[in-house]
Amino acid sequence: MLDFQLATPALDRSVSLRRQLTAQAMQVFGGWGYREIQIPLLDHFDALKVALGEDQITRSFRFVDRAGNVLMLRPDITPAVAKTYAYQLRGLPLPLRVSYANKVVRIERAFGAPQVESYQLGAELIGRSGLVADVEILLIVLELLERLGLRRFHINLADHELARHLLSSTGAPKRIRKTVEEAILARDPDDVRRILNDLGIRQPYIEAISCLAGLEGGLQQLDWIEKCLPNDRQARRRIAYLRQLESTMAELGYGKKVLIDLGELDEPGYYTGMGFSVVSEGASRRLARGGRYDELIGQFGVETPAVGFSFSLETLVELLLPKLAPGARRRRTHEIVAVDEASPAEGFQEALSRRRNNLTTRVVAKGRHEEDR
Repeated sequence: MLDFQLATPALDRSVSLRRQLTAQAMQVFGGWGYREIQIPLLDHFDALKVALGEDQITRSFRFVDRAGNVLMLRPDITPAVAKTYAYQLRGLPLPLRVSYANKVVRIERAFGAPQVESYQLGAELIGRSGLVADVEILLIVLELLERLGLRRFHINLADHELARHLLSSTGAPKRIRKTVEEAILARDPDDVRRILNDLGIRQPYIEAISCLAGLEGGLQQLDWIEKCLPNDRQARRRIAYLRQLESTMAELGYGKKVLIDLGELDEPGYYTGMGFSVVSEGASRRLARGGRYDELIGQFGVETPAVGFSFSLETLVELLLPKLAPGARRRRTHEIVAVDEASPAEGFQEALSRRRNNLTTRVVAKGRHEEDR
């Protein structure tokens, strides 16, 4: 007996909602000039693994074909887009804007039975670095959330370059840095201090790094790191960038939606600069994750800056379906058209009239409403 769910049920109330959400997302992406890209579900493992982290590989599915090649079902869209650009699209003028609505196959963590098949909706801006590109990506995310009618959400902004710089400045071995990262993700500043104190790391860096693990985010995190490391030029450069990004979003009216939270450093591991996640009350997982990945395309060829994001379609459905179901039940009796089997034309004329006005219509034989539950 499998201990995970292979896919959503074949007949499920969410099927129609999934299609609607996908259509809305692609409309938003297209409105910003993003063209839909096609990428294969199957790929050679050896070609793709250079862009995947250990966790992504562990949760992926691989098999051997008749010729002895190891193939992989794609566990993540962004590395596949990076590979497609490097191998097939590199001659196109930059920036290149692409979007997608595609299936991924991997063991997906969940509170219930882990899923294997899921869908990602996303967009990638290839060939542009800097603030303007990062703000564009955040605005697309915000527009989609607004189009879907979501209000109770926020975007947590972090910076992978800042975190990696601080950790590498300790001189700790990679294995120890990984342990510190885990403590940051667990939001345990005391554990961060314990690990770094045992290594004899300088106190200012211990305080700056432990700040990343704090539960209380906001601009005060940036203030504290600057206070701890006033002479660290690279840290100050990244902090200045985050301040500019945050203030730009605030000027655009999103100051209460886009928040600094330097501990949001979870997988995937290819992010190199600004990173963000979208969280909402009532959702068991993040709605979306995104960020800058300036080194990913270089794994397949010429290094090219890029930034993007992906939404979890399953999590959007989980959040939105309960809100739609009560209304659907109230409308149900108004959708039914009873057709007399002995004289069906009159009933079907009513059904056709409703459909010509784009009204949902469900035909039942007269006197047999109870069959269509």
